[in-house]
Amino acid sequence: MKASGSYTQQFAPIREAIAKVPRVKLALTPTPLHEATALAGQLGGPRIFLKRDDLTGVAFGGNKTRNLEFRLAKTMSENSDVVIVGLDLQSNSARQTVGCCNKLGLKTILVLEGERPADVQGNLLVDFLLGAEVHFAPTREAQRAMLDELAGRVRSEGKVAHILNDNPMFDVASAIAYIECTMEILEQLEAEGLRPNAVYMSSSGKGGAGPVMAQKLFTLDCEMRCVTATKEYDDIPGRTAEIANRTAEYLGLSLRVKASDVVNYRDQVGQSYGIPTQAGNEAVKLFATTEGVVLDPVYTGKAAAGMIQHIREGQFGAGDVVVFVHTGGTPAMFTHSQLWLS
Repeated sequence: MKASGSYTQQFAPIREAIAKVPRVKLALTPTPLHEATALAGQLGGPRIFLKRDDLTGVAFGGNKTRNLEFRLAKTMSENSDVVIVGLDLQSNSARQTVGCCNKLGLKTILVLEGERPADVQGNLLVDFLLGAEVHFAPTREAQRAMLDELAGRVRSEGKVAHILNDNPMFDVASAIAYIECTMEILEQLEAEGLRPNAVYMSSSGKGGAGPVMAQKLFTLDCEMRCVTATKEYDDIPGRTAEIANRTAEYLGLSLRVKASDVVNYRDQVGQSYGIPTQAGNEAVKLFATTEGVVLDPVYTGKAAAGMIQHIREGQFGAGDVVVFVHTGGTPAMFTHSQLWLS
């Protein structure tokens, strides 16, 4: 889609509102946007651009580094010594949290749901490399109890503990970060005389709230298509809208988002969260063999599979512009090594 006009005036008041939000600089932004001509040639569809949020700079990068600029600003305002967070066993968020806390001089304690594997690989390996204190919890309930117990231990040592799961910016930070990312995408395409017809991103609500907000704030004539990788939430459009509205209120914006404004696809989840799918694996291999870009089979591979399916269905013309937001997750490749040997 050819661009007309400039976004500069539209973006100014939103950037002013975001500038009032406490943050610490952590991510290397703006991240690159480059055209994937070989991938597009293979698929025979629209022009495809890759937004490289896997290159945000800390501990293999990824979307969480943007979010942590706002989450950890709250942590730093409390003069915390130790960040404690409960996440999944192979969490991208855990890896980036430890890396960012290292940059800020904070110790990190991770409580990961699951058992320590015999072969420590992927994100978990990086967690140990980064120096995190790592604990394992068999259930979500046990994880919560352990978070509180460890916070009590830290406080008994005379230090200030911050449980990141309880951070009021946990969801809002993601939405703000991806309003900013969407503005970057629009400006980068505008420099090429283009505007997007669709933007694809892996999201189950938090990050996806940002592009949806941007779409309404800037009356964009394109679809923000979120592809989810989990069955955890029954109503992702409703969850996305709730986070978007909470974020708008936090920023002092009159914007309101409805569930019907959210375009979300659940058809790429497969058997369950964290279990690779045939379509996702094909997408990972296709990106690697055409563009030399490495996705992961948990999040970005499944999101890319959604985009590829829509292109193959003929939903876009040759003159259309599609953006794929690469949210990172590269270390997960190594926990599924057998997938790539055939």
